[in-house]
Amino acid sequence: MQNNSQRTLGSHLENKMKKIALAVSAALLAGASMAADVTVYGVVDTGFSYTNSRDKDTTYEIHLSTSKKSFSMDSGNTAGSRWGLKGSEDLGNGYKVGFVLESGFSSDTGKGSDDGLFNRESAIYVSGGFGTVYAGRMGSLISDAGSVGWYGAMASPFGSGWGGIAGHEAVMRMQGRKNNTLVYMSPRFSGLQFSAQYSMGDEGNENKSFTDRYAAIGVDYRAGNLEIGFLADYMNKSTAPYSYWDEDDPRDFIDQNAWTINLAANYDCGFAKTFIAAQYFRNVSDFTSVTEGFSIWETEDWLQSDQVKKNYIKDTDRETSLKGFGVNLGVDIPVFGGNVMASIGYADADYRQEKEKIGKLKGYTALAGYQYPLSKRTSVYAGAGYTQYKLTFSDSAGSYKRTKFQAMTGLKHTF
Repeated sequence: MQNNSQRTLGSHLENKMKKIALAVSAALLAGASMAADVTVYGVVDTGFSYTNSRDKDTTYEIHLSTSKKSFSMDSGNTAGSRWGLKGSEDLGNGYKVGFVLESGFSSDTGKGSDDGLFNRESAIYVSGGFGTVYAGRMGSLISDAGSVGWYGAMASPFGSGWGGIAGHEAVMRMQGRKNNTLVYMSPRFSGLQFSAQYSMGDEGNENKSFTDRYAAIGVDYRAGNLEIGFLADYMNKSTAPYSYWDEDDPRDFIDQNAWTINLAANYDCGFAKTFIAAQYFRNVSDFTSVTEGFSIWETEDWLQSDQVKKNYIKDTDRETSLKGFGVNLGVDIPVFGGNVMASIGYADADYRQEKEKIGKLKGYTALAGYQYPLSKRTSVYAGAGYTQYKLTFSDSAGSYKRTKFQAMTGLKHTF
């Protein structure tokens, strides 16, 4: 039989436990309330690819021809595999603060990116009646990536491309993700939206000549089924010292200020959506690594070591630039519950070395694919594409030719 002190102690403990339970419940409810506006999302895209690439080199009496064929499981054929967190808080009076943290990974291996945890996007933003201001790492306006990349998505039915076939990016100078970036996007007035971007460059060298600094402005107009976009961008290239030619000033050999002018439109007429995009580019370093392999210095035997050879090639590639234009046409047609997409593109450019034209580069791309939704979040796809680049030297020293064919199929799931 319990005495009064035991009953009092038991009652006290019982009340204490009730208070702890209530406190825990309140904390959990508060946490759930606070997290109610945070979303976990992602894409898993895994498929198979057959690739056949060829290189033919006839420069300076060199006659080399190589061919590579492969069949592989790949991640991100139609959309980069990723996971992310995004959320926002209403500050009142029409103002909101939010964030996006997005990380890429390879769904075929499970490996993350070497570029950091949230390599695809790491941004905070403030929005209101004035529009939205973003800060952090994010896609460029000219891309189709992340929260602010709008031009690439409206310029082509394939966006940045499928698999190893880059679509319109194969014939134009596009830009990827940028660190230390500010972006402003206005509200849409009468169909018009203005956007601007400035990227300060690499960490620790922001706004210095030792890093690439990038800026872009654009206007997007929508009216019914018609969308038209204009964008201009500018790259102030790094003038960091050479690795190999350490006695030379890079500014004497590099076309430092690169820029592009871009115009694109698409129109949905019901039975098909058509796309057209055009770009004029000047002093751009490259597009989709087209000049990779177009360098006789890679075969030089007198370079003493692998690292010296890498430094030599890196310095020489900095002196390469392109000046010319690219055009791309595309179509997206609903067929049997899915979508048939196709695009073709052409590029014509002066190939420059040390600020002098030394050759002519021409590029071609063609891409076709079909995507069928199994549900709102899951789809299957199949496609094939072809790219060709040919660099002909002005002094009749020969030419390089690179071609790639790729066929791919797979499954994409979003969550």
